Amino acid sequence: MVARFFRHPKVFTGTTEDHWASAFAVDAGVITWVGAGKEVPAGADVVDLKGALVLPGLIDAHTHPTYIAWIVDAVPCTVPTVTSIPEMIEALRGHPGYAKPDRGWITGWGYDESKLVERRSPTRHDLDRVSRSQPVYVLRSDAHSGICNTRALEIAGISRDTPDPEGAAFGRDPDGTPNGVLIEHAANQAVLHAKASPGFQADSDALVRASSHLAERGIVAVTDMFCVPRGYTQVDLYRDAAAHGFGQSARVFYEFHTLKHLSFDAISATDREGRTCIGGIKLFLDGSISNQTAWMRDPYRGSTDNRGMRTATRQDLLDALELARRNGIQLAIHAMGDASITEILDALGNEEPWLDGFPSVRVEHASVLDLDLIERLRSARMHFGVVTNIDFFFAEYDSYSANLTDDQFARTYMIKDLYGRIEPLALSSDSPATTWHDPDDPFMSIQAAVTRSAYTGADIVPGQAISVGQALLLYTGRARTVTDFGDVGWIVPGAEASFIALDQDLFRIDATRIIDTRVIGTWIRGEKVFERTADATSEVP
Repeated sequence: MVARFFRHPKVFTGTTEDHWASAFAVDAGVITWVGAGKEVPAGADVVDLKGALVLPGLIDAHTHPTYIAWIVDAVPCTVPTVTSIPEMIEALRGHPGYAKPDRGWITGWGYDESKLVERRSPTRHDLDRVSRSQPVYVLRSDAHSGICNTRALEIAGISRDTPDPEGAAFGRDPDGTPNGVLIEHAANQAVLHAKASPGFQADSDALVRASSHLAERGIVAVTDMFCVPRGYTQVDLYRDAAAHGFGQSARVFYEFHTLKHLSFDAISATDREGRTCIGGIKLFLDGSISNQTAWMRDPYRGSTDNRGMRTATRQDLLDALELARRNGIQLAIHAMGDASITEILDALGNEEPWLDGFPSVRVEHASVLDLDLIERLRSARMHFGVVTNIDFFFAEYDSYSANLTDDQFARTYMIKDLYGRIEPLALSSDSPATTWHDPDDPFMSIQAAVTRSAYTGADIVPGQAISVGQALLLYTGRARTVTDFGDVGWIVPGAEASFIALDQDLFRIDATRIIDTRVIGTWIRGEKVFERTADATSEVP
């Protein structure tokens, strides 16, 4: 096969903040040469890339493609479509399965009670107005919690006598009857377990559709950070989807508590190999700031004792570490609050790392911390990586500003300080777990990191702003140091030829316009998989 040369005046290579090229060669899906356009041999097969800027394909180091696939058919219940409970009820009545009992559940996603005019969570009493005969379920914006109607509670077998799960709770009416509010994962999963999967093949087909969604956003590598085996494992699901068109490099992370209950077998070497493989296990140590369930050292604003929720024990941390070490995979720990991060350091900081080249333990979100905690992460015997989410601060400013004290607010998403001290660092979307109409748009996250302004225009700790080049590295070259995604995330000889072209130059436009950026072309392993036309988007077979 003869190499094909790709040429563009401005190619950001993803190796440093300001390293550029203007041409590269691809052979059999691999980049074989990078250099200047004038060095391309005469008579070579040349593709002139259209667009204002070329980047390595983006890595979303913490997302949920199986959730993304699930919400393709669910009703968005987020701003600007839904701003009140009556609007939510009306939106859910627009579900394609509404008033069709044979179509099963009516589902929605994305609500945040702080953005509803009522300033309260909807309950079963509200959702019963959608339907009393069909089960109704809506995933909260943080993807930790949810709400459901009376019929869904009945199907799940949840009654007044049902105890709260460990580390979670069922909301209740004054008489103790569950009110349909499902607080944190164990309560949420109690209802989701009752909502049967449509089956392996249907789930695989949905993932293939999600691949197109990701390619449209320039994403070529993902983790699935909350996989719960039910009748089949997600690594088998991804591999089947890959055989039918799912193009992204994918790493599956299984939820730890589910593995304990399932007596999960040892993970084979084959399970850990390939573009689609098992990356690790996921443990939740706390909840979310928007729901006041992130575990904090000091109480939330307006409280003397509410420090959030601890959702795992010290022994859980040690057991999860041992399971990850034994199987040679990563341990990812959801930890938003500073008390959670402190507990990780106290419990695991002096443990011996077990992976070469990549952090053995990933701290997910790392939302509220300080310089002392960052230094402890940097200098610990354990090799830690950090994946964080400025998009939460951008989209959920209302709840963050209402819930956090001034001191906590000032220590939220300290990306500049993390950038200078923690090498394995990435930005990510956690899609669909934020209150935004396009939660996995990487350019929303990049803009927020550069401007440190919320969607309202309010400041979100501007002293922690980073440059455009730094933000791009946290989706490319630096992101690839967090988890072994294979050789994606940069444009260098030997790397996978996965790259994107944009419709504007992020280095030249006003930073407040970054969010308007659109991907006009995505290539995975040298093949174009997405192309944006003048008035529509399209997949490229």
